[in-house]
Amino acid sequence: MAHRLYDITALQPLINDHFVLLTPNSRLARRIKSEWKAHRVAAGDKVWESPQVQPLEQWLHSQWEEAVRLGLLEPLTPLNAGQIGELWRQVIDQYSARGTEFHLLSPIAAADLASSARDALQRWQVDLGSPGIRQLFELDRDCGTLLHWITQFEQRLAEIGACTPTDCLVQLTALTPGLPASRVALVEIDEVAPLVNALFDSLGTEVRVITAGSDQAACVEHAFSDKRSELRAAAAWAAQQHRLAPEETVGLVLSDMAGDRLSLEYLLRREFNCLGERYTSLPVNFSTGIPLSETPLIRDALAALALNLASTTVPAVVAVLRSRFLELPDAGSALAQKFVMRLYAQGSRTLDIGQLRVAATEVSLGEEKGLALGQHLKTLFRHRELNGRCKPSQWIDRFGVILSEWGWPGAESLDSLEFQQLNLWHRTLDEFRGLDAVCPPLDFDAALRLLREACFSQISQPQTVDSPVQVLGPLEAAGLTFKHLWVIGMQGTNWPAAPRPNPFIPVALQTSLQMPHATAEREWAFGTSLLRQYARSCEFLHASYCRQKDGVPEQKSALLSEFVPQALAESEQVPTLWLEYLDRSGFERRSDEQAPPIPPVKLEEVGGGSGLLEDQSQCPFRAFAKRRLLVAPLGDFSIAQSPAERGSLLHDVLYALWGEIGDHASLVALDDLAQTQVVLAAVQSGIDAISSRQRQRLGGAYWALEGQRLSGLLHEWLAVERQRSEFCVEMREQDVALELAQLKIRLRVDRIDLLPDGSRVIIDYKSGSSSVRHWLGQRPERPQLLLYSIAAQGEAAALAFAQVRARECCYVGLGRVAAAPGIGTDIARAVKGKVDVNDWKSLNEYWQQNLERLAQSFVEGDAAVDPLSTASCTWCGLQPLCRIDRTDLAQDISING
Repeated sequence: MAHRLYDITALQPLINDHFVLLTPNSRLARRIKSEWKAHRVAAGDKVWESPQVQPLEQWLHSQWEEAVRLGLLEPLTPLNAGQIGELWRQVIDQYSARGTEFHLLSPIAAADLASSARDALQRWQVDLGSPGIRQLFELDRDCGTLLHWITQFEQRLAEIGACTPTDCLVQLTALTPGLPASRVALVEIDEVAPLVNALFDSLGTEVRVITAGSDQAACVEHAFSDKRSELRAAAAWAAQQHRLAPEETVGLVLSDMAGDRLSLEYLLRREFNCLGERYTSLPVNFSTGIPLSETPLIRDALAALALNLASTTVPAVVAVLRSRFLELPDAGSALAQKFVMRLYAQGSRTLDIGQLRVAATEVSLGEEKGLALGQHLKTLFRHRELNGRCKPSQWIDRFGVILSEWGWPGAESLDSLEFQQLNLWHRTLDEFRGLDAVCPPLDFDAALRLLREACFSQISQPQTVDSPVQVLGPLEAAGLTFKHLWVIGMQGTNWPAAPRPNPFIPVALQTSLQMPHATAEREWAFGTSLLRQYARSCEFLHASYCRQKDGVPEQKSALLSEFVPQALAESEQVPTLWLEYLDRSGFERRSDEQAPPIPPVKLEEVGGGSGLLEDQSQCPFRAFAKRRLLVAPLGDFSIAQSPAERGSLLHDVLYALWGEIGDHASLVALDDLAQTQVVLAAVQSGIDAISSRQRQRLGGAYWALEGQRLSGLLHEWLAVERQRSEFCVEMREQDVALELAQLKIRLRVDRIDLLPDGSRVIIDYKSGSSSVRHWLGQRPERPQLLLYSIAAQGEAAALAFAQVRARECCYVGLGRVAAAPGIGTDIARAVKGKVDVNDWKSLNEYWQQNLERLAQSFVEGDAAVDPLSTASCTWCGLQPLCRIDRTDLAQDISING
């Protein structure tokens, strides 16, 4: 069914008189042609002359091309947007390289602003050769800099015999009448730049201005609590209008197309029930597509090319492994999962490509070794030509070699949309060849950067048939006709827009010439004009706004002063259809807290360190998931060492320290200088034990600071050790084994001190806060020292946390002897209310029974989601699996979402 989006009644006499119809955009030009065709078909015509309808800019450039063809103008090569941008960047880079006093935060953004500034100056016919104008520019440093840039830019244009599209129009204004006179009609164009008016005069063009019908639409406004509610209501309203009158056209204008498009598309699909099998049946047209670089097909191609740079990121590698357009058959394998976990575990977001290549090639699991990812990287590493420099057109062939190695675009057939994107990719590559005219030979990094920019500037717009519901941007809706038109996002912060004068043109000059975006008055006039166009082109005009956005209160636009407020019920967050399905559904609930017991033959494989029983104590499900399902959350990225790495470094430093000192007597004998030397040697020993890759990643300055921190911490700790009575460090980092409930536990004791009476103190280093209450209760929070005590031969005289923490260094422990300040001997008092024992021996027996029970519960398959406390979940990371944060499923799905 055809849906009329423009009334051509007023244009028919002009078309019959062979006027050229000029429109503000291509969309309206296509619509007029389509409506004329429908009109002729309805009249019974089989053959007719096509109307001359073009966007204004396109027609002006066709006049320039005709003048060049007739020899009236010097033939120059017009540059496209990508070529112009690159030429501006080169000019700015060369200027900056001369040692100017300023530094640009973003040369690319500066190039875009400079290009638009020169274009605006030409279109508003500003004579930069005028002394008064130049003086105005030179009063401002940024504006004065633009004059230097423009001079160099125009010199470069002259050197290569090229021009910008606006230069073409400037040439036309100097042309004495020589082209055939034209009669044009400006359709829905309220304003043109002075340069365009001058062109009409120089070409002897007869100009008429045509606007849509003058009937004023009924204008109403709607207020909503937040942006989501506003979009939801608009989607529901559009679906309702379509169901009531499928033949009528409905328009939705998004003030923030980039920010709201995806949300609105989802809500429209939900309202039209086009989220599943009917995904392609959505009766909605989106006027604006997305950048080609953001489409999955091209995004993955650019990601594969980026793996030839010197470095990449872990998320980028994971994205490549997930691509269905690349030849990576083992991307979903257990080996690939192990590889990804290793990448995250190293803690660095950034990866050297050489290290990635080795890691992907050497990773192994059982008999499997190496991923297809590694093989591709190895093959491309041998292509030495990728390290050289060449013209952009030559890089296209090299990019093709790389993508061929990756198997892009994949073995599966592309759907219609992907096929259109592939065609647009090839057109983009053809335009990329044009950079030969302005670029010197480039290395791979620069060539890929330009390709990314070229793909980002290309908009992927699906070619679909006309639909009754249209989603448009504010400018694209101008001129089209609708039965109903709804403008979304009419907050005062959006309509009118805030002034955005170009920083490279004096503000006084922009104000006097009324350049676009120069002043608040200019923006007010533009917004008023646009709303007036909307009102002329529809019968019912709706405008909506939200009262708050991102938590900030909003007011409606002052442009809505004549709109009539109309309350509109906010739609339910959960669709009625979904709630109906929920009502008809039934739930079967099972308490599944018991895993299969561990077979005796598997006990050897499942064993672990003290962390196993700590997990079982903190939450049985955590132990089951981590130790039997082998599930673990991915690591976090950090610009420094992780807490675990810092703890390991502290252990290594203390190991070296006590290897040198040995006992209390030697410690007391050290003077300040000797102690400093021992401490520095221990710190350096610990840092030297760190892998060279880790040291290189964090840099020398980091390790210098870390060394200073550790040195201060050790001096503070040795002050605590000096307060003790005589002792000798008997063991450091001693490996021991223990068996509980047939479960083999492997331990490493941080330190064991021998006292003069032959008794021993078992010490566990901690860089965080510690307390003896961590050992008490049926499920001790930190059973590590308790396991050490059981594994040690003979009863330990005391167990102690050595809390090595800045400004809080101390011993915390229990025992039958006060081996150090902070080790308590009043057992009954220390465990009061937690454990019913009175002496050290009974407490040790209690601990052994508890730990054997924990080990037995793990072996028997206890997997209840039962955290010891809320703190047990803080660093667990398994919440998506255990779903402890989820309440009853039926309660999750509610009218309030």
